[in-house]
Amino acid sequence: MIKTEQQSQLLLQQAKLNSRHSELLANQTELNTKYLQQNLVLEHHKIKSEKNFYISTLLEPKPIKIKDANLTIDEKRLLYISRLKSAQLCEKMGYPPWNLKSNSAYELCDNPSVSVIITLYNYSEYICECLESVSQTDISNIPGGIEVLVIDDCSTDNSANLVLKYLQKSQLPICLVSKWFNTGLADARNVGLKLARSPYVFILDADNWIYPNCLSVLFENIQSSRYAAVYGEIQKFDNQTKQEMNRISCYEWDIHKLVKQPYIDAMAMFDKNILLKLGGYSTELIEYGWFGWDDYDLWLKIAQSNYSCKLVPKVLSCYRVHAGSMINTTNKYALNIAKYFCHKFAKLANYHASDMLFGFPKSEIYLELNFCSQQTQNNFILQELQSAYAQIAAMESSKFWKLRNQWLKLKKLLGLAKDAEIF
Repeated sequence: MIKTEQQSQLLLQQAKLNSRHSELLANQTELNTKYLQQNLVLEHHKIKSEKNFYISTLLEPKPIKIKDANLTIDEKRLLYISRLKSAQLCEKMGYPPWNLKSNSAYELCDNPSVSVIITLYNYSEYICECLESVSQTDISNIPGGIEVLVIDDCSTDNSANLVLKYLQKSQLPICLVSKWFNTGLADARNVGLKLARSPYVFILDADNWIYPNCLSVLFENIQSSRYAAVYGEIQKFDNQTKQEMNRISCYEWDIHKLVKQPYIDAMAMFDKNILLKLGGYSTELIEYGWFGWDDYDLWLKIAQSNYSCKLVPKVLSCYRVHAGSMINTTNKYALNIAKYFCHKFAKLANYHASDMLFGFPKSEIYLELNFCSQQTQNNFILQELQSAYAQIAAMESSKFWKLRNQWLKLKKLLGLAKDAEIF
């Protein structure tokens, strides 16, 4: 049982949390008003379908950009989760939350064999070099050629404009996908998977680059096999000194090694249908840590589903190490995610016994999982409840949520919805 003193402390913490989230919601007012019409005027006689209703609300398909420089990691995490729910809600309504801008080469490339998915967020310094490396690709043995999907996750710098300028003068088939909500790396890659027109996809971050033979070599290996993915060696280099560092993704596919620790990078070519069958990249990891382990999670899902992958022992791409790399933040929360993996990939962890699990000594992972006190468990549950209530409050207080209910009420009025949909 929770003591009275602890209950009082919890109520005080809850009040502080509610106050802080009220501030967060207030900070978003300006952004929300730019996104949603303040005075929603509906002329029922003009509404012939849900699509017409969507147009009549004058929703502007512009990215939502939230100034979160002064927020804590927990607050940023909450906002990411809320934005992800909003994006999912848009899709359920039938309106993908992104805009597409492509060049003529993309329109003419109607049957590509490989889709290069480039995720972009505030990398104006590197995106052109990345695109230029892809444009140098040897496609002589790739029937149908390649297409490039640049998924801009609501960049606040000049990144998207640089891509627009590049695609306008490039012969490379490029489509810029401008998301409405900043939802993180995993969701951005999933958007790319949904829009890719090829049977195979290559994952590339905007601060990295590939060699001209990268796609052709990987394509030859994956199309002639039943592998879920093929990957080549990657050369890491220091962005400041331009000096080469160690190589990554240079070991053969080995599930036992994979369960012990991550050793394969995200840069690889995948069978798109297999990725979609596995549910794509996992978006729930943000609830346990930070971005950056999405690729490791995917490799583990592939292994747990009994698919095989293959190493091509050649250096095919380069990984830039710089101060802004996501991994610098991710490593601070790696242990927490590793503990979550012990539950999510329990079959792999139990079958491939080792002193190491998911990058940490097994004793370190299970120390808190097995021997925490009942009081610690109670506190953990209370924290989870606080977080859940805060998320619900943030969603229900948003103008987007209110618009959703207005929409559903209208659907009910027109006989298109059930009472249970409105709450």
